[in-house]
Amino acid sequence: MIMSYFKPKVQQPQSAAEYIGTNLEVSAKDTHPINQIELHKQTGEMVYSTLADKAMLAHKLQNSLNNTSTQLDLEKTSSLAKDNRIKSLEDIIIELGRDPKDAKGIKSLMKKKEEDIAALRKQLKIPPSMHPRTVDVV
Repeated sequence: MIMSYFKPKVQQPQSAAEYIGTNLEVSAKDTHPINQIELHKQTGEMVYSTLADKAMLAHKLQNSLNNTSTQLDLEKTSSLAKDNRIKSLEDIIIELGRDPKDAKGIKSLMKKKEEDIAALRKQLKIPPSMHPRTVDVV
């Protein structure tokens, strides 16, 4: 029976070449059968433990990959929705006869919109909304 003991040469070994191997050779005839049974039992437990740890790690990595993929899909959808909204707003501005690149024109259009909304609220006696520009800081 040959047993091998491997000790890493570096802190985080990445391949088999980064280990130092020491072989220990013992004749099976010289080992008591009860000790052979115990050795096989312990070896089986070590292999099972290693396989279980690797399977759990693979499962966690798969879940992480799935979560990352879902998040990426959500980000793509959000980006597409944002692009569509920007395009529709530019179309509205162009329909109103304004240049979408003209910042002053856009600000005046937004100010006019705010004034129109304020006038409508006043007519309908609706309290001011919680818009960041209308909220008083206490």
